[in-house]
Amino acid sequence: MKKILLLLMAMAMAIASGTIAHTAERDPVKKAIQARHAVMILRSWYAGPLFGMAKGDIEYDADWAGALANSLKAELDTTDRGMWPEESDYEAYPDFSRTLPEWWLDTDGAEEAEKAYASAVTQIAESAGGGLNAFRSAIGDLGKSCKGCHDSYRTE
Repeated sequence: MKKILLLLMAMAMAIASGTIAHTAERDPVKKAIQARHAVMILRSWYAGPLFGMAKGDIEYDADWAGALANSLKAELDTTDRGMWPEESDYEAYPDFSRTLPEWWLDTDGAEEAEKAYASAVTQIAESAGGGLNAFRSAIGDLGKSCKGCHDSYRTE
């Protein structure tokens, strides 16, 4: 009985590893898209509770707000080089990417959007732990920077 159970477990592991290997992305452009999706999910993870605190949906906690804002700021120091190869947009990968081609066509606008986001994150990091009023006055720019980039460079 033990041998049969071990054999079944081995077969299940072989099937699972074959499925994983089969579904693993080998396309470097898709890997780049996955990486930038991960960055956006992480940003959302940190920013979501900050927006919730600003709206009053989540009780303001100065320590947590400061930690969340500093996590967003720390992410600014990471590189996204390689995550934005040309032709990794929605038109080339409609089932995988939501980035519009305008991201690459409007490089000045994209750069300004990145600067606006970085400035807003820095402002939030400086004010998030300093009380609800200071925090609320700074959070609007973060929301505007996210919305501005999404409105201009991301499909629905």
